[in-house]
Amino acid sequence: MKNKKNKSKNKKLVIIILVLSVLVLITSFLIVKYLENRKISDIKKSYSRYALVENKSFYDKNKNIVGRGYNIEIELIRPKKITTKSDYFKVKDKDYYVYYEDIKKINNINKDTLNDNYVIFNKNIKTNKNVTLYKNNKKIISLKNGLNIPVYYMDDNNYYVLYLDKLLSVKKNNDIKLIDHKNSDEKISNSISVLLFDKIEDKSNSYDTVTTASFKNIVNKLKENGYYTITNNEFKDFLKGNINLKEKAILIEVNNVNDKTESLKNELGINIEKKEDDMKFNLVNKAAGKGSLDNTPAYSIKNYSNVDNVLKMAGGEEIHEEEPKTIQTSSSAVVKKVKGVPVLNYHFFYDPTIGESCNEGICLTVQKFEEELKYISDNGYKALTMDEFINWIYGKSDVPEKSVLITIDDGAMGTGKHNGNKLIPLLEKYKLHATLFLITGWWKLENYLGSDYLEVESHTYDMHKYGNCHKGQLVCASYDEAKADLQLSIDILGSNKAFCYPFYSYDDEAINAVRDLGFKVAFAGGNRDATRGDNKYLVPRYPIHSNITMDRFKSILN
Repeated sequence: MKNKKNKSKNKKLVIIILVLSVLVLITSFLIVKYLENRKISDIKKSYSRYALVENKSFYDKNKNIVGRGYNIEIELIRPKKITTKSDYFKVKDKDYYVYYEDIKKINNINKDTLNDNYVIFNKNIKTNKNVTLYKNNKKIISLKNGLNIPVYYMDDNNYYVLYLDKLLSVKKNNDIKLIDHKNSDEKISNSISVLLFDKIEDKSNSYDTVTTASFKNIVNKLKENGYYTITNNEFKDFLKGNINLKEKAILIEVNNVNDKTESLKNELGINIEKKEDDMKFNLVNKAAGKGSLDNTPAYSIKNYSNVDNVLKMAGGEEIHEEEPKTIQTSSSAVVKKVKGVPVLNYHFFYDPTIGESCNEGICLTVQKFEEELKYISDNGYKALTMDEFINWIYGKSDVPEKSVLITIDDGAMGTGKHNGNKLIPLLEKYKLHATLFLITGWWKLENYLGSDYLEVESHTYDMHKYGNCHKGQLVCASYDEAKADLQLSIDILGSNKAFCYPFYSYDDEAINAVRDLGFKVAFAGGNRDATRGDNKYLVPRYPIHSNITMDRFKSILN
């Protein structure tokens, strides 16, 4: 009997132990599961497309430290499925990872872009040892395994590279080798023509003074033929071999820089440089190749220099002009003026009185925009339709002396019925025509229709963004890619009348795609009036920013 009781007790004890064991296992499982879910939740909360790394490590896929970020913005790739093993996020376009607790979320990153006139070197810097990259002499990132990366430009002490979308410097030292590497097929300037003017004035009574009208005519012809101007510093860097410049670079030097030349610089959207003391020019009428700053070849532009000869000079030809027997005065030097039409370029509109805000320079309050439209209307200006402008610039018809073309880019804040509807009501209030260049893949066309005062033309289908070449996508794209994108835009709009380049950025392939699709005109930047002599696919415009005063606005129209 006693044995039976003991057996019964033992049995109960076993059952209790089993139950307790099961409870412990279940509890342990739930705790582990809770901790796993907690970590997954923390990882999800930590992830951000853009992040800041401040004095934290970078890792390889095996979680070995490969570098350190001191103050660098990065773009991350989101894991396809977040688990407890997803605690290291991959850096976009790099074989680096960052630990999820080591990053700070940010809304966006500031990507650096190269000057459109610079061409990447067919050289890489290579080092197998530790290397540190800097921004404005401050450490940004250090890497244990070195670099093999293209050189964008250099100076006496540094190489400049594009890394993680930042233009960073690497200090020159014996551990870094410069090796040949094919990075670009773009044509570069092997020589640069220096066009040296002594004086530029409204009137001329000497060989050395070129009239304002002649200078404008020369510059417009140069631009029409694809030439662009550089600065003194860029020219010096070119001579030293520190930068590659795309072809057709020229340097315009003036001995006597004054308010007139500054005004021309702004009006024509070019660089006009004052000759510096350390720049020694030899007026032998030849282009300057890479070499010393001493005795640099240059062309002397005189009162009697004709445009055709200046174009040849810009192309590097050896041109010698004979002085005329009589002095060419201002009355005989003035070229017949071609009437100019200011083309205004707006972007976004907002109303602070209803709580709206915008911190970009291209944003205008509706109050400022209305003030400018009212001035146009009250002072008798005709706001042209796009057909009227095209017919004028092609010489098919004339327009009133007081004419203006109003353009708006993108289709964002305040321009459509879906995002504030600031534009159409004001155009209708003052009965002024305007043309909106719409990114047709981003916003629906119907948001901008319904008014006789607003036309809609193309601003690409989906190329208003930076591409892999760190320039505008339209420039990065091939001819066929650009053409396909623009055709999508044409199909939506039902028009190939006019086009404008995103970021005012273009190249020969982009221009050819626009032309071959039948567009009549294409607009860029330039800060000067459009003239009939302009390249029809590079029509200049005045960007109207929030900091433009009414006096400046009036001077643009006048």
